Amino acid sequence: MTDNSKKTKIKFGDRYDAKRIKNLDPMQSFMNLLMGERADNEAVSELQINMTALNEYVKKKNLDNTNPAFKYTFFHAVLAAIARTIQERPKLNWFIRNKKFWERRVISFAFIAKKQKIDGSSEELIITKYNPDSEISPLEQMHNSTCKMVSEIRKSNESHDETIKIIQNLLKFPSFLLTFVGFLIRKLSKHGRLPKAFVKANPYDATCFVSNLGSIKLNLNYHHLVNFGSNSLFIIIGMKEKKPIFKDDGTFILEDFLPISVTLDERIADGVYFAKSLRILKALLLKPELLDLPAKDQIDYETLLGELNV
Repeated sequence: MTDNSKKTKIKFGDRYDAKRIKNLDPMQSFMNLLMGERADNEAVSELQINMTALNEYVKKKNLDNTNPAFKYTFFHAVLAAIARTIQERPKLNWFIRNKKFWERRVISFAFIAKKQKIDGSSEELIITKYNPDSEISPLEQMHNSTCKMVSEIRKSNESHDETIKIIQNLLKFPSFLLTFVGFLIRKLSKHGRLPKAFVKANPYDATCFVSNLGSIKLNLNYHHLVNFGSNSLFIIIGMKEKKPIFKDDGTFILEDFLPISVTLDERIADGVYFAKSLRILKALLLKPELLDLPAKDQIDYETLLGELNV
């Protein structure tokens, strides 16, 4: 399991941000040699999450919350559920570079925050980490870190986005050098030799890029992967919508449902592994109180999946 809290010895041939995965299934290793790059091997799936339990959970979390800037939202719960899922399913933190398999040393998330939800408002990138060995729950880790960073962004006129700062410095190069700079960055990224500061600020080197499109009323259910960087997982949170739940007598009630679209690099694991990973993610959102458990605590997922019939 990925360890965010302890420093591990970097072996010869490893990257500073990831360790080499060996002893793979022979078919997986061989097929990787024949298949194209990350963007050529996308698999897409969409979950429909009944928000009845999630809405009640977020409502209870906010009962004693008097700070609007630190309000709990279902976005925090979704981030926490994704983090818990990756903790349990470590292959979701793998990536392929240069036809080799790697596992990141940390679990990290990237997403965009706007200073204001209006046209022309500047955007800033947020990258946050998750510690699976912590006494702090997944929900509190994601809530505290994201609220703190978003709050700082929205109350300050200065940019906190390290990615933008790096880009601004690169754009100071003469125009005839920029093409070469881009080529050099791609080459260094491919071989895991980019400066640590660049990797740390690059959203496409995060475990998962999350886009909360529902917050801006944009109804899209797919985003592509890119070959630059190492990101193998892109998740879109869509707009919640009312859907009927039918009873045995033929009558129905309308419930809120949240669409979550997942795009992943199918080379890092097989379909059975991905299917169970998505079932775990769905189960955690159907029973969100589990996100209050300390991150280091174990969860009996087999029993959970059986109880919820997902």
